[in-house]
Amino acid sequence: MRGRAIVVAALLLAFAVLGVTACTPSKAQVAAEHREQCFNNEHQIKLAIDLVHADSGVYPDVKNVVAELKLRCPDGGTYSYDPNTDMVTCSVHGHPATEPNIP
Repeated sequence: MRGRAIVVAALLLAFAVLGVTACTPSKAQVAAEHREQCFNNEHQIKLAIDLVHADSGVYPDVKNVVAELKLRCPDGGTYSYDPNTDMVTCSVHGHPATEPNIP
């Protein structure tokens, strides 16, 4: 009877460890989520820049747009905007068009 209790306790411990491990995202998953969040931020910044430009005819400073929207790159990058290419880029993640796995 005591042997069964030890086996049951060991199985419960094993399932608990597996459950915690399964709930912990891998570094690759975290990096992918950060990249996706950053690209979403870039999109929001681009939309805001387009709205200001359409309203005033002037391109706003991207730093002011980022401050107003309270957006941050999850990995500490800074955003920049190039009106010649009409692209917002992150110093860490680049731009979605440079990433082959993201449409």
